[in-house]
Amino acid sequence: MSSKHLLHIAAACALPLSFAACGSNTSNDEPTIIPEGPHHGYVVSGVTLPKTSTEAVQLGLDLGSMMSSKQDGSPDNRLGRLLGTLAAPPVKLDIQTPVSTAVAHGDIILLIDVQTEDLQNSKAAGFGVKIGTMPTPAACTDANDMTCGRHLDGHGSFQISPSSPTDAVVAGKITSGAFDGGPGDISLQIALGSTTPITLDLVHARVRAAIKSDGTLTATIGGLVPQDELRTQLGPVLQAQVMSLITTECTAVPPTCGCPDDSTANLLLGFLMPDANHDCVITVDELFNAPGLKALLAPDSCSKDSCSTPDALSIGIPVQAVKATFPGAM
Repeated sequence: MSSKHLLHIAAACALPLSFAACGSNTSNDEPTIIPEGPHHGYVVSGVTLPKTSTEAVQLGLDLGSMMSSKQDGSPDNRLGRLLGTLAAPPVKLDIQTPVSTAVAHGDIILLIDVQTEDLQNSKAAGFGVKIGTMPTPAACTDANDMTCGRHLDGHGSFQISPSSPTDAVVAGKITSGAFDGGPGDISLQIALGSTTPITLDLVHARVRAAIKSDGTLTATIGGLVPQDELRTQLGPVLQAQVMSLITTECTAVPPTCGCPDDSTANLLLGFLMPDANHDCVITVDELFNAPGLKALLAPDSCSKDSCSTPDALSIGIPVQAVKATFPGAM
C-alpha cells in the first residue's frame, strides 16, 4: 500500500460506517516530529456518527480552507454533513446501528498504536492505525450471540491483518493527555449498509485524541477525500445500497417505481436522489448529479498546498477505544 494509508471508523454515506487509519508528517511550519518511546495499544470500541448536519460540523476538524491546506480556524466535515442529513428528518436513515453492530461483531477491527515516552506529556508522539484480525477472545460467543463485543473489554489481543498498512502514523504532541497531530496521509475504511469495508485514501489528515487514565481513549480522525477517489470508491457502494432499498421497498416498475409514500426509498428519491429517466435504476452518475446530493458532495477543501478551486471533501469521525495488545504494542 502507498503512503496514503488507512479508519473503520468504524465509521464512513447514508449508511453505516466503519474505519481504519494511517499517515504521517506534521505542519509545514514546524520541524518534523519523529515519534519516540514504547507503543501503547488500543482497539476501537465505538464510533459516533452525526445525527444532524449541524452536529457533523461540531464533530469535524480544521483541515484547511477551500483554496489552501493551511488551517483557517473552521471545522471541516462535508461528508459528515451528508451522513447527518440522511440521519435527520425527513429521511431518518439509521446509520448508527449498523456501524455499532459491525464494531461489536468484529467485522471491522481498528487498532490504534500510540507511541510515546509519556501518555500525559510528550513532544514526540505518534498516533498510528492498523487493521486488526483474529481477536482473542472472539467477538461473539456463537452464531446466536446478538450482543457480541467480547473482544472489547479492555483485555483483548489481536493480530495485524496482512492488508494493514505498516507506516500509518500521524505525528504530534501530547499535552496533559491530549494528543494533537498531523497533517499526514490516512486511509479510512468504511462500511455502508453492510459489513464489507471500502477504503478511502485521505490526505492532509489530522487527529485529536484524549488519552485517559482509566485505559480508554477517545479520538477524532479527519482528512480529505479527493473528488475522483470519492466517485470511484464510494459511488458504486452507495449506488448499490440505494438500489437495494428500491428493490426491497418498491415495486420497481417504471415510471413511478411504486415506492410507498412513507418508505425510505421514496424519501431518498424525492429528497436527494431523483430518478432522472424514471427507469427505477439509479446510476452512479444520477447519484452524483442529483441536485440534493450534488450539493452535499461538492468539494469543500483543498487537497494540495494551494488550489484555484476546491478539489476534495472533508470528513471527521469520532471514535472511542479501549486497551488492547497486538504485535508491536503493549
